[in-house]
Amino acid sequence: MVWRILVPLCLPWLTGCVASQEIRINQPEPAVPVAADQATAAAVSIDITPPPGMPMGGYSVMANRGEGFRTRLKARVVYLNDGKGQALALVQTDLAAGSLLVHHQVASRVAKVTGLNPGDIVITGSHSHSAPVNFFHNDFYNKHMSSGQWLEPDFLAFITERISTGIEEAYQRQRPAQVATGVKQVYGINRNRSLSAYVLNDNIDGIDLNDPQAKFRAVNPNLYMVRVDAEGDDGRYYPLAAFSSFSVHATTLAVPVEVYNADLFAYAQKDLEWQMRSRHETPWPVVHAMTTGTQGDMAPALPDRGDNTFGHHDVNWREAEQLGRRLGRYAIDLFEQLGSELSPQLSLASAAREVDIRRNNRVGDVVLCQDAAVGNPVAAGAYERRTPWLAAVPLLKGGNVMSRRWWFNTDGCQGNKRHLGFSFLQPLLEPKDSFPHIVLFQLLRINDTAILPLPFEVTTEAGRRISQAVLKELEVDEQPVRHAWVTSTSNGYFGYSTTVEEYARQNYEGGHTLYGRHTTPYIRAQLQQLAADLRQQGSLQQLLPNWRYALKTNRFLPPSTPVEGQRQWLQQQQWTLADASHEQDYLSWQWQDVGPSHIDFHRPLAHVEVWRDGQWQRLYRQYVPVSDDGYDLEVRWLENAEQGMAHYQLRWYEPLAGGQYRLVIAARGNQAALISEPFSVRR
Repeated sequence: MVWRILVPLCLPWLTGCVASQEIRINQPEPAVPVAADQATAAAVSIDITPPPGMPMGGYSVMANRGEGFRTRLKARVVYLNDGKGQALALVQTDLAAGSLLVHHQVASRVAKVTGLNPGDIVITGSHSHSAPVNFFHNDFYNKHMSSGQWLEPDFLAFITERISTGIEEAYQRQRPAQVATGVKQVYGINRNRSLSAYVLNDNIDGIDLNDPQAKFRAVNPNLYMVRVDAEGDDGRYYPLAAFSSFSVHATTLAVPVEVYNADLFAYAQKDLEWQMRSRHETPWPVVHAMTTGTQGDMAPALPDRGDNTFGHHDVNWREAEQLGRRLGRYAIDLFEQLGSELSPQLSLASAAREVDIRRNNRVGDVVLCQDAAVGNPVAAGAYERRTPWLAAVPLLKGGNVMSRRWWFNTDGCQGNKRHLGFSFLQPLLEPKDSFPHIVLFQLLRINDTAILPLPFEVTTEAGRRISQAVLKELEVDEQPVRHAWVTSTSNGYFGYSTTVEEYARQNYEGGHTLYGRHTTPYIRAQLQQLAADLRQQGSLQQLLPNWRYALKTNRFLPPSTPVEGQRQWLQQQQWTLADASHEQDYLSWQWQDVGPSHIDFHRPLAHVEVWRDGQWQRLYRQYVPVSDDGYDLEVRWLENAEQGMAHYQLRWYEPLAGGQYRLVIAARGNQAALISEPFSVRR
């Protein structure tokens, strides 16, 4: 991911004149929601699709900047209030990770309206590698996680405003609620991409590395879910929301992808949302907020294309949909099963402790490295997503005998990690303070379930050990916890957390465990202590005395320009057949519209209508709308034009045959809607 570290070895002065910004955030006063007579809940889905231009995170400099979108990006908010003075806001985003900076700004903004404390709010990321980043609280990941460098202040403001709006809307909409929690084992969706490290764990045996099926069994199969129903105006209860977690990397779409999207999670979330609304005739849209779990070593269960896939140019849209919708069917099954366990009894608790892990690197007898370090394997990338050329260098390729130390200084906290760019040079290129070092350790309790949000990508066995420690601490409670699950990439991003045994292998995951081989024991000890404090004291909030960040900044979003031109069609429907550059047939249109700063991708833009029963009606493929909120319409920015306008393209992939259709482009500002000439699809 961060092979750019190698580039400035001889040019360390290049970033010396970058603009910077100091951000001070007011900490909200501790508050308690108004107690009520019963449990209440609400859920909303907020669109967070940004304008074109944002760098997409996860594939570092190999990634593109978003030219448009296919499957919109959402922030889904599930608000719960137990009626006894405790409330939670569970926020899932279709982003590569949460952000501590966003979390702090959102907590500060919504506190007065909602009474939520910072520790009552979690902001997760599904870890889509086709979503924007450059909004973190540290220079390191703002510099290295995408093809652009530094914080984008306008995107930070956009995300903060959208999520804050979602939480406040949910707070205003709360209704009497019922809740159920559960888990279902699911196989065939994920596979272990780092099996050679996984088998080194002391408690793992009986795995044959030569068995091609072993990688599909050495997984975290648990699909966890909190189902929420709410009371309608008619006094009946209807499905409202699900907050769920499954352990899989959102990397079914390969590096060449050019448009924002939510990867396989889009299909798993939307299928449940649309099916449950149709099946139960709910008076509101159903919300499915699916987070990623212990996915550090969990790849999607796609065909294994080996270790040299940077020459593979297919984006894998079909595979992403197939895998995501299969996961969605399992989620729907679990959601329906939980219907018989719904209860109006709701008990909530939150515990949060903000820690500067450089200053407080010891918990009991566990000592964490005070300084972060990047290992050689990070430069070459993870299995199946290797960095071109660098992956061919034995010193850099993870798991290679040359990529890790075998003798000198292997007993230190960084163990046998070989520092990328050498241990004496790396701090000169990457100052110690540039790395993330403030962690919000958090534990959220919902009845018999404990949710453990962490800013790390936690491996399967690491997550199992962390969860078991929390379960052990809470099993002696009056209401013992039955389920404890880690949701990775939450409230920030810190790279990986492997077990001590996995770390020794120094695969990509171990090389990207920044604070050394004791990272997982340290996290486990912190959360175990947090669980003990929660059990003994009840909900608690322990935050650092101030929230202040000094970050380098850059601009990627398009500047605002006056709009003086008019909308018009540039090209009516045109067929394009699948070829080496794209894997699906599509119809396309081109039109002129307001410039990219005014196009407002976070608002509905396009849909297809069908002529039926003597009138134009919105088209659905079964329960899936054929719109830019569905699966098959893609919107792309092509180029800027004169008078503040720009040219755009819409693609309808694998269009339905047999009807008469028209495409509608929604109004923008004072620009009226555009309607295409009627057309038919013939294959």
